[in-house]
Amino acid sequence: MDSNRPLRVLVVGAGVMGAAHAHALRGSLQAAVCGVVDLQEQAANSLASEVGVPGFTDLAQAIEATDPDAAVVATPDSAHRQPAEIAIDAGLAVLVEKPLATTVEDAEAIVRSAERAGVRLMTGHLTRFYPRYAQAADLIHSGELGSPVMVTATKWGLTSLGARVAASTSPLWHFAIHEIETMHWITGGVISEVDGVQLVESRSGLSIFAATGTLSTGCAFHLATGWTLPRNSYPRRDFKVHCDRGVVEAMWSTDGLSVDDADGVRQLDCMAWPTLHGRVEGALRMEVDHFVQSVLEGTPFVIKPEEAVDAVRSAVKLEQAAIRRSVS
Repeated sequence: MDSNRPLRVLVVGAGVMGAAHAHALRGSLQAAVCGVVDLQEQAANSLASEVGVPGFTDLAQAIEATDPDAAVVATPDSAHRQPAEIAIDAGLAVLVEKPLATTVEDAEAIVRSAERAGVRLMTGHLTRFYPRYAQAADLIHSGELGSPVMVTATKWGLTSLGARVAASTSPLWHFAIHEIETMHWITGGVISEVDGVQLVESRSGLSIFAATGTLSTGCAFHLATGWTLPRNSYPRRDFKVHCDRGVVEAMWSTDGLSVDDADGVRQLDCMAWPTLHGRVEGALRMEVDHFVQSVLEGTPFVIKPEEAVDAVRSAVKLEQAAIRRSVS
């Protein structure tokens, strides 16, 4: 591929993550958005207008009309396979928003399609691009603290987020998939034994996913995540690895920026995809730039397709073991 011209990228999905990727790509020095695709015409045209490209409701038509080099698939979690395979069959490099899929069958099928077609495939596990987690991984992998013995991970979001996304996902696939993939990456193991899993839901809209068990390395884990926080709160996340000779903790940080107005106090994003001087930055910027540069230069992705499949396998294992509880 000619690394002297911008990579032409089609964005598939015009929701929150599709919009985030489109705006990140628009600010790239090595890539250009060439179109937006969404089954909802209004959504496709709205985002397309924001980034100055044509909008489409049919992916095959969009590929024919825009002649892209790559595609970002940011459709709902369970709807990744079809657009990914269409893009792969067209010879495009593909970045699939996490999770790669919500079934092992779909995840493996996407990877097989990419292997058969000889095209590049990456899953957008954003945690890989947060400096705090990357440094934690480097420290653990160095062996300085000995072997990981126990991982504890929590992530809590607002109930308003749950109200927006609950129809198409769950705390397992929206939040816990991050913790699962990060546990795999940092410890070098995958979930092998499950001691207990609960999905707790309340009539008021709270939803909590909690699991405990053991990784293939022998390291134990406990994770708890969900949407439980009230309006005007802010997300919280804590990831801790207890090792033979020390502990590593990667804590949530908003970089200390808050706004206090008539709606209350809210924390602003300075880490995931903040806009600085009109350009999307943060972890998403690093993820998009890594994908684009790796495709242009033919260098390896930091997230291998089989690692994304492993995360799906572990998530499915937890999903199948979960006891669902309702609280009035």
